[in-house]
Amino acid sequence: MLRTVLFIALSLSVFLNSYSQDYFEGEVHFKINYEPLMDQISEELLIQEFGDTLIGYVQERRYIMETNTKGEMGRTRLIMMMDENYAYLDGDKSDTIYKYRLDKESAKLLRIEKKESETATVLGDVCPSVELDYETTDPNSYFKQSIGRYYYNPKYRLNKEAYANHESGFWNLYVNEAGAISVLNMVVTWPIYRSIMKAFKIHETKVPDKMFDLNQTQKIIKEIE
Repeated sequence: MLRTVLFIALSLSVFLNSYSQDYFEGEVHFKINYEPLMDQISEELLIQEFGDTLIGYVQERRYIMETNTKGEMGRTRLIMMMDENYAYLDGDKSDTIYKYRLDKESAKLLRIEKKESETATVLGDVCPSVELDYETTDPNSYFKQSIGRYYYNPKYRLNKEAYANHESGFWNLYVNEAGAISVLNMVVTWPIYRSIMKAFKIHETKVPDKMFDLNQTQKIIKEIE
């Protein structure tokens, strides 16, 4: 009897471990290149404000985008907490952490379409794409449209259910189509700039939970619309 119980426990443990590793967890390192579309904006300014490298730290139900920005906030971390439906923007030179809802998007969707025949090779793998275009409804916004093609690698799977309420940037729709992390993002932020963000390293590894901790003892948390 004891042997049977131990066998069932071991089998269940193996099953749960394999299930928990079904979705990608690890780091994705990107290089970002910019092409300004307005005379008054330089490539140097875009790099300063948005960074030219990004590291994504991905768990099944949350992720971080860490960027080497050099603006007023310094190096920034955008922490996406899907179960909370909130994102947190923190900078190493800022005394404030800004939070906003992930389950709200006021922009107007123009197109979402999977393009399995339109591919790019990234890190030796052929990657299909998803087209995602939307326009702002805010008359005061600096940009008017986002026109993007996102190439994804199907072997780095994402949990579609975890992203179901990630309406910010219509990213829930992207994940529903691709079901995997994007490894090459070609986006026109009209009429300001064009960017190409391409992964140069993907490392499947355990991402420590402490990376998602917020420094609430030394910083103010301010919600923005």
